[in-house]
Amino acid sequence: MSGILLPGQEKQPRPKEPTKNDPEGQSSSGIILPSGYSSKTKPKKKEEASPRVEEEQAATASEAEQQNGPQGGSQGGQPQMNFKYPPSGLPVQCPSCGNPFTAPVFSIIDFGANPELRQPLLGGQINVALCPSCGVGGPLGAPLMIHDPENEFLGVFVPQTSKIDEIQRQKIIGDMTRMLMRGLAADERRGYMLQPQQFFDWNRLLEKIWGFEGVTPEMLRRQRDQSNLIQQLLGMLNDETALDLLLERNAGLIDRDLFTMLEQMLMMVGAQGQEESAQTLSKLYTHLLEKTPTGAEIKERQEKVRGILEKLQAGGTREDLLNAMIDHWDAEDGREIVGSIAMAAAPLIDYEFLMALTKRFEQESDVEVRGSLTQLREFLLQVQEQSKQSQEAVVQQTQQLLQKVLQATDTAAALKENAHAIDETFLSVLAANIQAAQQKGASAAAKRLEQVYHQAVALLQEKLPPEIKLIQQLLAAPDSASGRKILQENRELLTPEFVQTLTAVEKQFRESDRTDDADRLKSLRGQVALML
Repeated sequence: MSGILLPGQEKQPRPKEPTKNDPEGQSSSGIILPSGYSSKTKPKKKEEASPRVEEEQAATASEAEQQNGPQGGSQGGQPQMNFKYPPSGLPVQCPSCGNPFTAPVFSIIDFGANPELRQPLLGGQINVALCPSCGVGGPLGAPLMIHDPENEFLGVFVPQTSKIDEIQRQKIIGDMTRMLMRGLAADERRGYMLQPQQFFDWNRLLEKIWGFEGVTPEMLRRQRDQSNLIQQLLGMLNDETALDLLLERNAGLIDRDLFTMLEQMLMMVGAQGQEESAQTLSKLYTHLLEKTPTGAEIKERQEKVRGILEKLQAGGTREDLLNAMIDHWDAEDGREIVGSIAMAAAPLIDYEFLMALTKRFEQESDVEVRGSLTQLREFLLQVQEQSKQSQEAVVQQTQQLLQKVLQATDTAAALKENAHAIDETFLSVLAANIQAAQQKGASAAAKRLEQVYHQAVALLQEKLPPEIKLIQQLLAAPDSASGRKILQENRELLTPEFVQTLTAVEKQFRESDRTDDADRLKSLRGQVALML
C-alpha cells in the first residue's frame, strides 16, 4: 500500500542531506581497478557554464557538504552521513554496459570516529566499484589505512603493483599517517601510530580486523567456502539431480550462516533492480528450504514469526509486541525470532517501547529474568543501530543516483533507466535537496529539482497496480458524483479483493491521521460493496 502515500501528495519527508567528497583525498593514488574497468569516462561536450547551471551546482554542492561534512545531527528524522575522513570520488566506466559513474574511495577509516564503517568494511562494501546500471563490478585495489583505537591498531593496505615501488609506497603511507594525525587531538596520539602495520594482501588485513571481533581465520575460510558453494549451486540450479548431489557432498556447509549470506545477496541484487538474478537466488533459497535440515528449521521459524506478526497486525499494541518478544527470547532460536519480529515491527520499537521494557526490568525481582531482559534490550538496540547504518548507506547511494539524474540532459529518460531505484527514499532525498535549494535562494536549481520530483512521482504512479491507481483517482475526484462515475467506468476492477484493499488503505490513512481521506474511502467501500 506504500504507493498511496507518495511524498509530495501530503507532505515531503526530509532526510539528511548529502555531502561532498574530500577534495584532498589521496585514495586515487595507486588504485587498481576491477578487471575491465576504465578510469576514463566517456568524453562529454564542454558547455559554457550558465547562471542556472552554476546555481544548481552550488545548491547540490551545499547539499553534499551537509552530509559528509563535520556537522552533526540530522534533519527530518533521517540519518546523516558524517565521515571524519570522507571518501573521494573515482570516475570509472563499466566494462559491461559502458555506463560512467563515480565510485567512492576511502583512504582512511577511523573506527574511533566512525564505528559504523566497521561492518561495511568487513562485509566487502568499502572501496568497491559497482555499476548502478547493470550491477557489474568488483573491489578497488586502493591504498587504505585503518585506525582502531580501541585495539590500538593502525594498519595500512597498499596493493602490490608494478606501478608502485617501495619509495612511492612509503610516501603513500607517510601521507596517510600525517592526514590521520592532523585529525587527532594531541592526547589521542599514541606510540603505535608511528609504525603502521603494512599489509599487501587484503584478506590478511580483514583477518586481522575480524580477529578483534573474535572471528578466527578458520571461520573466515569457512565463510569463503560457503560463498564458493553458493556460486556452484547457482550454476547447477537447472539440474536438480546434480544440485542435490552437491548439497549432499557439502552438507557440513549448509547452516544458518549460509542462509544469511543468501538473504544478503538477495537484498543486494533486489536493491540494484537485478530481477533475473533475484529470481535465480530466490529459487535456490526456496530449494534449500525444502531440501536441507537447516532449511526445514528456518521454514518452521518463519511460520512461527508469521503467526506472531499476524496477531500483532490485528490491532496489537506495543505491550503485545513486548510480550511476544519476552515469550520467545529465551527459546533456542529466540534471537532469530525476536530479530525477525523487530525488523518487521521496527516503527513500534521506539522510546515508548524501550521505556516499557525498562519498566518491566525494574518491576522484576528475579535476578535471572532481569539478566534476560537486559540482554533483550541490548539486542534490540543493536538491531536499531544496524537498521540505522543500513538507512545511512541507502541514503548515500540514493544521493549518488540523484546527482547522476541531474547531470543527464534528459532527466525523464535517466529516471526511466533507473526505474528500479526510484522509490520513496529517492523522493525523500530529492525533497531535502529542494528544501535546501529554496533556503539558499537557488531558484533555478529548486525549479529543476522540482521538475525531477514530479517526473519521479509520475514514474512511480505508472508502476502502481490498477487497483491503486483507481483509489488515487477516487481520492482526486472533486465530488461524490464524480467518484460514482469513476466506479462505473472501472466495474471490472470492483472485486472482493478490491474491497479488502480499500479497507487496508483506509486503516493506513487513519494511522497516519488522514481522517478525511479515511472517511471518504469508507464511504466508497460501501458503494463498491453494493455494486458487486
